[in-house]
Amino acid sequence: MDFAYHPSLKKTLEECQEWLTYPGNPERPVEYSADLQTWLDAPTRPARMQGNPVADLAHYYGMAACAAYGRKDLQDLVQFLHWSVALRALDLRHRGMFSERHPDLGNWPSEFWDSMKAAGPTMLSKWNLSRICAQRFIEMAEKDERVNQPPATRRINHDTNDVFLIGLFSQAFDIATSFQSRKPLIAPYQQLLDAWRTQDESIFRSAMQAAADFHVSRAKPSTGKTFYEFDTALDRLFPAELLAVQALRRRDGLPAFKADHLLIDGPWAVIKDLPDAEPHPLTVRVEGQLHRDYPDFR
Repeated sequence: MDFAYHPSLKKTLEECQEWLTYPGNPERPVEYSADLQTWLDAPTRPARMQGNPVADLAHYYGMAACAAYGRKDLQDLVQFLHWSVALRALDLRHRGMFSERHPDLGNWPSEFWDSMKAAGPTMLSKWNLSRICAQRFIEMAEKDERVNQPPATRRINHDTNDVFLIGLFSQAFDIATSFQSRKPLIAPYQQLLDAWRTQDESIFRSAMQAAADFHVSRAKPSTGKTFYEFDTALDRLFPAELLAVQALRRRDGLPAFKADHLLIDGPWAVIKDLPDAEPHPLTVRVEGQLHRDYPDFR
């Protein structure tokens, strides 16, 4: 297996490996797991967890997945990528439940991040979970549009990956939506949204390459003043909004065209037939507890 990646990601992969061994970081999974266990064991469980251990654990395993990809370690990649995607999806679903339970509070979703969390299961062809996450994100986006007024205060305030994924989810999972973005979707994503089901290879390749180039241009750490769509290592290495297109095309029996762009073709060659992994035990327990405590959790 090649484990190819776009040249812009070389430093990111090196940094992920360094981060895993940085003093204090190897202990993070134990600490976050202990926080989740404390929440599970509490006689009266608060709906909100102290800190954000689900998202923190997801971030750790996302970094570990990227480091494994850089090492060409398939065994670690299988486990850590599945764990990170499942935990990110769990965090999104937990946040979506809060959004639904507070219909007039406009604290959700998180711009740029939540849509990528929602796209992870689609990228890995986890179709039941994909639909749940797609539905939740669209619901959160619709509420954001309704509650956060004037429009400049909306949480989804840009015309990039969030808006693209709402359109893709709506089409791919047949989810009707009333969502309207503040501004028209940027041209590369609109071109791909129009063409993701095409059987014309040249049209598909052109659309995917333009969207991939945009992704690369916005794949960098956010600063205190500037926020980038793809500022986590996992979202830089695994462009879920584009890999989701490839997974959906395969689901629908469409031709398996390459993008001829390393950002997409490199990771897709690795993950398209990625073996399953045993789920993280805490993911299973936390999800089960949320279902028992909150009938509206999905």
